[in-house]
Amino acid sequence: ETLGNALLVSGAVGERIRKRASISGAVSGCQAEIGTATAMASVAIVYATHPEEYSALENAPALALKSLMGLVCDPVGGFVEIPCVKRNAFGVSIAFTAAELALAGIKSAIPFEEVADSLGRVGRRLPEELKETARGGIAITPTAKKMVADFLGGVDKKV
Repeated sequence: ETLGNALLVSGAVGERIRKRASISGAVSGCQAEIGTATAMASVAIVYATHPEEYSALENAPALALKSLMGLVCDPVGGFVEIPCVKRNAFGVSIAFTAAELALAGIKSAIPFEEVADSLGRVGRRLPEELKETARGGIAITPTAKKMVADFLGGVDKKV
């Protein structure tokens, strides 16, 4: 029952971010996708371990989301293997850290709803090439371009 409720609370956090900003890397960069997942995980951790800690439930997702503000979406070749998979793994450590901080009584100076609003503002200002296009960030490094060319069978295509 506790785990089910933790998932419901987590889903509510994701829905609030979706309504106030975006959960799409194509719209707002990886801050939206990985940031939202990390915020959702942080509140699920708090609820699963201390469901009565309302302050921590409010602060954990704000702390988590703030730590990923501005993260660009730059998938190599347009695939989620590089760097997305690893970024999600790092998001797990941020989620646990945010949960632990919130449970220790650390409060986010900026309320969650305002952090979500900021995510939307930052996402709208990110250049298109930093929003899941594979035309910016690490996706355009020489190594990334070579990996994509090798994957496509040695055909030198513009990425």
